[in-house]
Amino acid sequence: MKETALHEKHVEADARMTNFGGYEMPLKFSSINKEHKAVRQEVGIFDVSHMGQIYLEGDGAIEFISEHCTMDIKDSDIDQLKYAHILNEDGGILDDTIVARLSEDSCYIVPNVGNNERIYDWFAEHGGEDYITDVTDETSMFAIQGPDAEETLQKLTDFDLSKIGFFQSRQIEINDEIMEKFDQDWPISDKPIVQRSGYTGEDGFEITLPNEAAVALWEQLQELEKPPTRCGLGARDTLRIEFGFLLAHEDFDESRTTIETGWTEDAVEWDHDFVGKEKLEEMKEKDHQLLKGFEMQDKGIPRHGYDIYADEEKIGEVTSGTRSPTLKKGIGLGYIDPGYQEEGTEIKIKIRDEKRDAKIKNPPFI
Repeated sequence: MKETALHEKHVEADARMTNFGGYEMPLKFSSINKEHKAVRQEVGIFDVSHMGQIYLEGDGAIEFISEHCTMDIKDSDIDQLKYAHILNEDGGILDDTIVARLSEDSCYIVPNVGNNERIYDWFAEHGGEDYITDVTDETSMFAIQGPDAEETLQKLTDFDLSKIGFFQSRQIEINDEIMEKFDQDWPISDKPIVQRSGYTGEDGFEITLPNEAAVALWEQLQELEKPPTRCGLGARDTLRIEFGFLLAHEDFDESRTTIETGWTEDAVEWDHDFVGKEKLEEMKEKDHQLLKGFEMQDKGIPRHGYDIYADEEKIGEVTSGTRSPTLKKGIGLGYIDPGYQEEGTEIKIKIRDEKRDAKIKNPPFI
């Protein structure tokens, strides 16, 4: 299995490790519930270096990425982030990503784990070979999330983090020790990139920088008088499900379209041409399954692949599910047939051969 640059730090902290997308990653450091609570109430830190990093630069790079994702990056301001889907010609989702515009002619995207090579090859096959560089192996990324995220990170930099708005980024110097370890050959930037974004529903930052500098910054954060709680993939999953955020390979794959996920309002700008647009426009005029949230009314934890029923008729399938640490009950996401998609509709989830009551609930759940 692959390891992130922070792997040794996780092992030293006695993390329970697991295979995720070919990487050995921390599942948890203490307990999922404790880590979840820390992010909701204080601040937690996640290694997300398993995510891909693809850098695009050059005359025409911004036009290229705009043609190959659902958001128009040409009209993005410098330092603006946009959540977008990358589609095939049939509108199927190859990946979802954040596009961060760095300059007039450069940006970088963050493919999901295991997808960096696939997306790199897709871009190269479609005319982007002159713009793209896969920098995944030399790049680390970690997230600081929770109500106290800004106060925590501010202790290590003179830059006023309050100047970074939601879904914005800045290329900033953090402190002398980090800059001494910064690899000046790193192609994305000559400074760490700090963006106000995340996958938890809380305020926070995602920091992208070369591996050696990332290890040093992680250590500095753990040496604070009140360090952020180390968090693993378990809490990352419960946190994102409470807000209905999509997980690649679970909530979508190439067989699903952006319209079916219900994320068109947040992930699509219709006033530009992009690969897959024609198919999406055709789907707008048709009935189709939708990814909907639901809350369990009975006991039981829904899991990926469980069948969804209305009376005796199967009407869908669970894609993500968990027991919400905040609500103390089962919640989940699943594709639901037309006619059963309205909030409050009573459904049943088949758990261990027993159909248990649930209701459609539009995320966020909290």
